[in-house]
Amino acid sequence: MRSLTKISLAVAILIISFAVAPAAKADPITIQSSGFSLPNLGNDGTGINGLDLLVGAASSTTRNVNGHGSFIALLNPLEFTTGFTGANSGGSHLFDFSQLLTINGMTQTLNLSGSIDIGHLVDTVHIFQSAPLVFNFNTFTVTVTVLPTDIDGWGPGTFCGNLKAKIVVNDCKPVPEPATLTLLGLGLAGVAAKFRKKRKAKSA
Repeated sequence: MRSLTKISLAVAILIISFAVAPAAKADPITIQSSGFSLPNLGNDGTGINGLDLLVGAASSTTRNVNGHGSFIALLNPLEFTTGFTGANSGGSHLFDFSQLLTINGMTQTLNLSGSIDIGHLVDTVHIFQSAPLVFNFNTFTVTVTVLPTDIDGWGPGTFCGNLKAKIVVNDCKPVPEPATLTLLGLGLAGVAAKFRKKRKAKSA
């Protein structure tokens, strides 16, 4: 009886370890952004049409992550084109925008906000840190948090920058499904029945 208990316990541990073992690691991670164009930032309607203009180019990047970890990814190369925005456009102006973000084939909308400061000599655009955007996959999650960035435009011209995000990848350990638990029970019952039969045969 003692040997039967030990063997049943060993089989149970083996089956459970297979059932709850982490699935395939979440690599590689491919991030694709759709890009955006924001014309007339801070323009009071009497300035040069289309300026100030902030453009975030579409981008794609791939990074291998073993199981879990974090890294900084480029979302958009930025171009900030400045010009006359009107005599009454000075000061700070808030704006909101969005773009599509795709990670390993799953697409969500990334909502962002920022501000532009219109000065006599310098126009500065700010993009604020975003609330985390979470992508849930079967065996892992990816959390995207946009990092704040600023670009100064000294007089009329085009100025460059980068919009980046912190990417955090975490493995998920799935709970065994009912079907898995049923198979576990059947397996243990089968093992117990087999050893019971052997014991009867020996005692006969």
